[in-house]
Amino acid sequence: MAISAREIESRAFDIITQCGFQPNQSIDLKVVADVLRANVVERTLDAEVSGVLIVKGNEKHILINQDHSTRRKRFTTSHEFGHLVLHDMSNDRVIVDTDIRVYQRVGQAGSAAYNQAGSTTTSREEKEANLFAAALLMPAQWLQDAAKELSDDDSFVELLAKKFDVSEQACFIRLQQLNIIESYLAQDYGKPRRQQSIAF
Repeated sequence: MAISAREIESRAFDIITQCGFQPNQSIDLKVVADVLRANVVERTLDAEVSGVLIVKGNEKHILINQDHSTRRKRFTTSHEFGHLVLHDMSNDRVIVDTDIRVYQRVGQAGSAAYNQAGSTTTSREEKEANLFAAALLMPAQWLQDAAKELSDDDSFVELLAKKFDVSEQACFIRLQQLNIIESYLAQDYGKPRRQQSIAF
């Protein structure tokens, strides 16, 4: 059964509350891992593999590609947390997330980008885990408040990305998801900031 965006946002913020994070604080994923009782380690993985989630009994292990950028690893880790929080882990399970499934966040959940041979998750689960990751790293109200403060700056997406310790692309997409920013199509990302229109 599909989980609504509102429910995913709520569950992500519940984790933030349990961890005791405050609005001007970057989300410490080590604290989140402790709350979820998950062991997160970096390993050498195939280049196209972003992360692996292994659930065996009460053990929860997350392997992150050590060769990826810090901000990319943060999103991947949060994505795997999304699977843990949102999806059925009552049986042993292994989830291998590749680049396209973790980072492609535009389009319908059933788009071909989410459907890969040998997948152990559904396209819906991948989409939900992506939204959870964005909601965990960039809580809606916190991002909206920060965007208001920086809206007059031509580099506000870059500044917001730095503040929340995420990639500019992830930040831009999150701003679109929350209807904070109305702009050109995703493939036009990178054009001068003055073409962006911000709505609060």
